[in-house]
Amino acid sequence: MILETFPTRELFCDAARKATVIPVGTRILADTETPVSVVARFADSADPLFLLESAEGGERWGRFSFVGISARTHVAVFRDDVVVRQGFAETRTPHAGQPMAVLRALMKDYTLADLPGLPRFCGGLVGYLAYEMAHFFEPRIPNRLPAEKPLAQFVLPDTLLVFDNVTHTLTVLALAFTADGGEPGVLHDAARARVDEILAILARPLPPATHPRKPAKRIVPLPTRPEQEFRDNVLRVKQHILDGDVIQCVLSQSFACAAPDDVMGLYRAQRFINPSPYLFLLKFGGLSLVGSSPEVMIRLEHRTATLRPIAGTRPRGTTEQEDRSLADDLLQDEKERAEHLMLVDLGRNELGRVAIPGSVQVTDLMVVERYSHVMHLVSNITADLEPGHDAFDLLPAAFPAGTLSGAPKVRAMELIAEIEHEPRGPYGGAVGYIAFGGNMDFAICIRTAVIEHGRLTVRAGAGLVADSDPERERLETVNKARSVARALELMSL
Repeated sequence: MILETFPTRELFCDAARKATVIPVGTRILADTETPVSVVARFADSADPLFLLESAEGGERWGRFSFVGISARTHVAVFRDDVVVRQGFAETRTPHAGQPMAVLRALMKDYTLADLPGLPRFCGGLVGYLAYEMAHFFEPRIPNRLPAEKPLAQFVLPDTLLVFDNVTHTLTVLALAFTADGGEPGVLHDAARARVDEILAILARPLPPATHPRKPAKRIVPLPTRPEQEFRDNVLRVKQHILDGDVIQCVLSQSFACAAPDDVMGLYRAQRFINPSPYLFLLKFGGLSLVGSSPEVMIRLEHRTATLRPIAGTRPRGTTEQEDRSLADDLLQDEKERAEHLMLVDLGRNELGRVAIPGSVQVTDLMVVERYSHVMHLVSNITADLEPGHDAFDLLPAAFPAGTLSGAPKVRAMELIAEIEHEPRGPYGGAVGYIAFGGNMDFAICIRTAVIEHGRLTVRAGAGLVADSDPERERLETVNKARSVARALELMSL
């Protein structure tokens, strides 16, 4: 049922005089659809493909879900240059160690039309940054990724499907770019034709195989390094802590197995088992990321920046009384509180680098936030971005998250590079978007399956302090990786 079509041809032509990106859309009633059912129609044919969802507090679905099924531009950051592909054309721009400046210049070419009723995200750069992108923000941190591996990948979609989970409506958007040339009316008609084409696909019955395809055999991610090696590495880090070199350091290890054929099925299983504030599926050529992250890495909305450090965990109770008791225990744990406050101080300092002096505020301090299987201590830090700074300054100021590195942050990251035997890749980096209007929302890339070359890898870490027990910390990484392992188990049932 079509509810609204926008803009009119006349309004489009008027907007084309002032803006370079004009959305053309149709809003339909979608009370019998879900984001997953829509993606199922495109999952086998669309590449790139992305799905961004949210379960607020792990219990209530966030208002908007975003689906991208085609892209105008592909962007990849490499060791020495930024590669931009648009259609059959490819350009390589040397970045001289400043890739964010190249991305900023790319986005400056786009001005979104100010039309009434548009969703909060109508396009921009969608993708991920690997942990090793930190090398460009702090040169003391080595880049251990092979030269052929991208340190960040983004797509700039030309078609978006936006679910409103409150009104149960779906908006299909085709973005028209005035840089493509041609009369505004012709651009409008071409975008309208793309919208109608997608609506026709959505009107068809779902393909028959919409349930997850069962793997031929059970798949279990196993550690890629010996167990004792991780314990020994914990002792190495503890010695650095005792020597006063660092206060905390997040040590991680990877688990790997054969990748399932059905990436969409893995996303559905992960979504069911571990609903989180940031649920994502990214399919970029030979690489797929399937994740359910509880933690914002950095957010910028109307020039207000937000960090939400998460540190301190307890399982959910089996009864309401036990749940309250566990929450009280978490709040009274001096070790958990001390580690959390350290991360709050780090977040305040990072925002302070690009914020208006005096605007950094801790609006929530150590509140208990409950998810489906665990509860966390969470704080909220906000700041107003200083004039002259933008998302491309804010992201480097906070990247990577302190909860995935340690404190002091740079020294902890140097130890990570020295002790961990392999690059982290997407783990500990960020997944999200930078919108045309300058807003930004990135999650920390944790609880994420990285699928490439037929292999699935999930990485998990533990925050080490002076009294850390090596075996207990090893088991913490195993437990954290279990969210992906349980999703694989569900697929095999």
